[in-house]
Amino acid sequence: MTDSKDKKELEAWASFIEKLEGKLPGFVNPWISSLEPSGNLFEQSQNGIYLIKSNQSFGIQVLQQKYLNIVEETLFEVTNIKRAVRFVLDENIKKKKPFSTKSKQTQEEKSHIETAIKMENLAQMHSFCGLNLKYTFENFVVGENSKFAYKIAQMIAEAPGQKYNPLFISGSVGLGKTHLMQAIGHKILKNFPNLKIRYTKAEEFGNKLIESLNTCKNTSDLNEKMRKFREMHRNVDVLLIDDIQWIEGKKRTEEEIFNTFDALYHAGKQIVFASDRPLSAFELIPDRLKSRFEWGIEAMIKIPDLETRMEIVKRHAILSEFPINDEVAMFLAKEYNSNIRELEGAYNKISARASIEGVELDVETAKEFLNFNEKKKKITVENILDTCAKYFSVEKKEILSTARAKEIVNARKYAIYLSRELLDMSYPNLAKEFNKNHTTIMYQHERLKKDIETNKSMKIVSDELTELVQKV
Repeated sequence: MTDSKDKKELEAWASFIEKLEGKLPGFVNPWISSLEPSGNLFEQSQNGIYLIKSNQSFGIQVLQQKYLNIVEETLFEVTNIKRAVRFVLDENIKKKKPFSTKSKQTQEEKSHIETAIKMENLAQMHSFCGLNLKYTFENFVVGENSKFAYKIAQMIAEAPGQKYNPLFISGSVGLGKTHLMQAIGHKILKNFPNLKIRYTKAEEFGNKLIESLNTCKNTSDLNEKMRKFREMHRNVDVLLIDDIQWIEGKKRTEEEIFNTFDALYHAGKQIVFASDRPLSAFELIPDRLKSRFEWGIEAMIKIPDLETRMEIVKRHAILSEFPINDEVAMFLAKEYNSNIRELEGAYNKISARASIEGVELDVETAKEFLNFNEKKKKITVENILDTCAKYFSVEKKEILSTARAKEIVNARKYAIYLSRELLDMSYPNLAKEFNKNHTTIMYQHERLKKDIETNKSMKIVSDELTELVQKV
């Protein structure tokens, strides 16, 4: 009985693979041949999802994004069970040679297969470097706000370590610094495949450093762990460190960054930093390290204008395969005017709902999906200031002053946070409302946002204030 059941499974899987190869372009055959079932083909899972395993990371991306409907339809044809398919990476699967169940392969198919294998190898190289495949120069929308930074980044990618070293990319949260930084890595990897590249966030760098220091049993163990840590970040040709502002005030990490910088710079290696603050706003960082940052060139990405924001959201829509009309793009570009991540996030939300519900996406529908009219109905900065002042028992004018008393500081930071979260206000506009520098506003908002995510009592305060504001 068991043998009969196993035989049925094997035959069904073989039929599934053969049907897929008959439906999909020949160049995806190497990825199809790498697929393996995760369980019984004829048993319906509780969540209605069937997992298919593969050891090809890039292949998973292509099949999931381009051919998922065909895969699901084919599985239904073979099993007569309707369910969704999701692909999972399993590096323990033994590598297989590319093959096709078709008796003959055309020269075109063979060429496609060779290209696919090269793409897979390149994808794995990018993944090893810490790079995201979507962050390329081709996918970066250039506007007046980013033209200078884009040009410098391209020049560095053409000749790493020879000019503009280090590059310091600065700009507010969500404007494309990470995208541009990683695009440099992708381009260098394409132009100089033998160069070693590493992308990391400053916080990850610092955490790995502390881990190396704190988990040592003895001096010998410490030396070995620090050797490995330094080799990871210094035995490279290109080092990309994101969110470098994180290290400010963290003396041990600052010291390690300084020494890493010197080791790479004097060896002619390319260094790129990205920060949500300009160099002029770094107040606590040691002068000797700050001067290293200033050795090269600083390229600032500013808030994109309306036309550029429209182009960004339309490009994102095309890549996401759910295009939107100009009216919807204009609405999103006007309302989300200071943060590209929020702009793309708003598009993702409305396109997902429109796709699931099968409705045409117009401006009114977009507003409904975003609860836009509800958000804008009553809440103002004045409401928020009044609520925070009353909650913390301070005067509204004190919140807008430079007073540093504990309750005033608390009222001020929650007022800034709620204004940003509930009204989608840009940092420059918030800065005008609160009589502060926009980088200070950005820092306070981001810091409280992180604290709320990890501190239960602060989350309770935030929820209570939000509820009070919405009742006004």
